[in-house]
Amino acid sequence: MKVKVQVDIKKLIENGDFRTLKTILSQQEPAEILELIEELPADEKIIVFRFLSKDQAAVVFSELETDDQMELIELFKEERLSEIISSMDPDDRAELLEEMPANVVNKLLSFLTPEERKLTLSLLNYPENSAGRLTTPKCLELNPNMTVSEALEKIRKEGKDKETVHLMPVIDKSRILLGTVELQDLIFSEPDLYVEQTMDSEPVFVYATTDQEEVAQIMKKYDLIAIPVVDSEQRLIGIITIDDIVDVIDEEATEDIQKMSSIVTTEQPYLHLSGWKLIFKRLPWLIALLLMESINGNVIAKFEHFLASLPIVAAFMPTMMDTGGNIGSQISALVIRGMALGDIKLKDWWKVLLRETAIGLVLGAILGIVLFFRSMMISQALEIGLAVSVALMVVVIFANALGAALPFLARLIKIDPAIMAGPLLTTIVDVSGIIMYFMIVQWILR
Repeated sequence: MKVKVQVDIKKLIENGDFRTLKTILSQQEPAEILELIEELPADEKIIVFRFLSKDQAAVVFSELETDDQMELIELFKEERLSEIISSMDPDDRAELLEEMPANVVNKLLSFLTPEERKLTLSLLNYPENSAGRLTTPKCLELNPNMTVSEALEKIRKEGKDKETVHLMPVIDKSRILLGTVELQDLIFSEPDLYVEQTMDSEPVFVYATTDQEEVAQIMKKYDLIAIPVVDSEQRLIGIITIDDIVDVIDEEATEDIQKMSSIVTTEQPYLHLSGWKLIFKRLPWLIALLLMESINGNVIAKFEHFLASLPIVAAFMPTMMDTGGNIGSQISALVIRGMALGDIKLKDWWKVLLRETAIGLVLGAILGIVLFFRSMMISQALEIGLAVSVALMVVVIFANALGAALPFLARLIKIDPAIMAGPLLTTIVDVSGIIMYFMIVQWILR
């Protein structure tokens, strides 16, 4: 079992104990090195990179945040930078160049061989967030006419330099994908059998233009550790491995949380964003929601004579708005999560709406009864307790149905359903709920 120890990299650098530093780094995985140097300033990170092997440096550099990468690119000597960029996996290299300014991209491309440059640019030509951007061509390809023995020999010779050998595409001379074969199937097959006899002739694959979120869902559905990627003519481009999909799931979940909180999305971690960037990421939605919420002032002004004649009605306004917002947020979160997991489809809208209307009716009735007894503690007038209870029940039914319906509306007009949650939904329910509250209470107490 590998023992994890706490190492003060900063202290080793300050003391000039580079021999110990080199020994420690040589025994660490790239993920552990990344964790060790995360808090170091750029001038100390660069010292650590001097003691990393070419392959270690490439992996660690590809996992750094964009602002850290930019700082290091400025500090690296050209020879070292060339080594790192050349050693990176093609998909990681494409992701790096995507985030860089044009002048930096040109500089980095100049370090690549013509073949590596062509491959990197071909990946960058695919749409953003598509399967093509995640694809690595470093996969072990097999021929259907190979024997199992020949295939295993090829794996021994070439497998070390490939992304994975657990799943291998089988292609013909035109690179058309014919099937896939798993390593364990080859190991347990007779040596003189042909690969085409052991392969899955109906493989699961994706096109280069497939959205990365859909790729993640497919790999989850079929429990895949790798999936072939093909072009429009089903010629093999490469494979996507599970480690890249884990990153996609992380990115998509972060993006959904940001949208549900009404924040302009960003891929940078919180501590890597400046205060001003955080302000500008949040401000646009806050201004829009403020203007929407100000409609409540007009509503209240319209009913000011009613409030003046019956001030007790104002005491229940926060209850209506808060309860409606809470109800809507609850169901919208459930529906959006169901959509993200593929459990709820667009065609299911009427089932969800009917179900949530019924659930809203039950919730509204229970909460209305609770509010009725609560109102008796404030006012002994039964008609007021009845009016606010009925109003709350209607607001709850409406908020529950609206919270269920808005994600479907978003999907129908092809925007992210996560936008229709959190502050946006709460603001819509606040405005509509307060209107319904006044109208219902005024009608009952008229």
